[in-house]
Amino acid sequence: MGNKNNRGQAPVVRAAHQYAEKQAAAKQQSVQLIQAQKQQAELARAQELAQKKALARQQAFYFDYTKFPKHSALSIKKNPAAGEVALLINLDIVHHGITAKDPNFLNVLPLYAKLITKVEFQILAPSYHESREIYFGRVENMMKTIDCLNKFNIEEFHFVVCINKAYNFQQMKLAAAAFGLDFKNWTMATKVRGVAGTWKVDTESNWDRKLARIYKQDFLAFKVKSDKSEN
Repeated sequence: MGNKNNRGQAPVVRAAHQYAEKQAAAKQQSVQLIQAQKQQAELARAQELAQKKALARQQAFYFDYTKFPKHSALSIKKNPAAGEVALLINLDIVHHGITAKDPNFLNVLPLYAKLITKVEFQILAPSYHESREIYFGRVENMMKTIDCLNKFNIEEFHFVVCINKAYNFQQMKLAAAAFGLDFKNWTMATKVRGVAGTWKVDTESNWDRKLARIYKQDFLAFKVKSDKSEN
């Protein structure tokens, strides 16, 4: 007959098991609901961000840049097919007299910060500087320019260094300032005078490592931490 005290335990166990299963199912549904809500929120944020970027690109493309003071080192390049615009910076330190009558470069450049996301920076520097004081003055000015560019919402940044002949690393030294950019996906290339095309400076290449060392040695002390929230 069995122990009468065990009678009725099987239905109790089954009920407890069913209750546990219901609880687990409810918990799983709750987790799935939370995940679905999170995905929907992320999708909504992504769509909102895409809309804001599209509107910003449109505003940048159709903006009348002649409203800004004219500077010989700054120009705008538009791509009508893509509806995009890029800021071209052509910094000629060798023939610096070209910009002698222009307004202060560092006063004009910040005016583009809220519009421009793509930058092409071309620099022509001398192989040798007249003195260490002049060299470090140029280093400081380069870092002031980089600090200004760090206040842009950069999406693409291409750095082109003009050199008189191939493998003339001495003309590359001021380009070490690029390592001060907060935007890390920048690219660098060299352009040899009189030769068509450009040559990419690959990450971790010999020149890339040399420039990184020069940045730490000569440029880092002039870096200013930018705070985009101030804009």
